[in-house]
Amino acid sequence: MRSLPEAVLAKLDAGLIVTRGLMRFDFGGGTYAFWTGTQPLTYEGLTYLPGSIIEVEAVHGSWGMDAEGMKITLAAAPDDGLTPDVLATIEQEDYHQRPVTISDLYIDPDTRQILFREPVYRGYVDVIEHDDGPEPKLIASCESRALDNQREGYRMRSTADQALIHDGDLFFQHAEVAGKQELWWGRKKP
Repeated sequence: MRSLPEAVLAKLDAGLIVTRGLMRFDFGGGTYAFWTGTQPLTYEGLTYLPGSIIEVEAVHGSWGMDAEGMKITLAAAPDDGLTPDVLATIEQEDYHQRPVTISDLYIDPDTRQILFREPVYRGYVDVIEHDDGPEPKLIASCESRALDNQREGYRMRSTADQALIHDGDLFFQHAEVAGKQELWWGRKKP
């Protein structure tokens, strides 16, 4: 369920709002940001290049724990600043398993003020393929953040680990042996 501010809902109901898309890639060597506008946009200290030649597959939601994949296509558009050189720079970045965020941006058409930003997809870039056709483009295959559900953390359920959080906490003192003990219910112990 979306939770939009009342001012945005009122303008949406009246049909007085402009929606644009934002896309942000946080790679190892830097951040690349694009949006569906026609001029560069500076928002939250980051300059978003116009990317009118960007295709994003439909963003699928899921109820389970499995990661959903999607593809993002960035085609060269030298007039908008998305030159083949920028595409080549992206391809050389440390991009594997780095975050990508796609958001909707709600703008007041009269004042051009940004009213609200709503993230609609958060994931990780898996593979970037380069297509050297008549129009050079990059195709980024992404996985949703549900990928994190399958990763193991560094914390363990143990007394020693719990002591790192709060010294003297014995909450997990029996957790290490609880699954290994054999209980003798209703029969004699051999």
